[in-house]
Amino acid sequence: MSFIRREIDRIRESLVASGPRYDELYAAQQALEWALEPSGTKSPYAMITGIQEGSGDYPAPSNPASCGYASAGQRD
Repeated sequence: MSFIRREIDRIRESLVASGPRYDELYAAQQALEWALEPSGTKSPYAMITGIQEGSGDYPAPSNPASCGYASAGQRD
């Protein structure tokens, strides 16, 4: 079992009793699932923003500025 799969399983167990942290844990679980199988779930960006992948509003991977970040790792 990969370390990503172990982390997904650990998060899944925590989702049952997570309370106010549910949204954060669910987003992390979905991002890891997407990393293992991109065609199986929405990308993390699409899930959080609600933008449909493949639409004109969906940023190209080569254009990080369009993702809402001033520079890598910094939020506005």
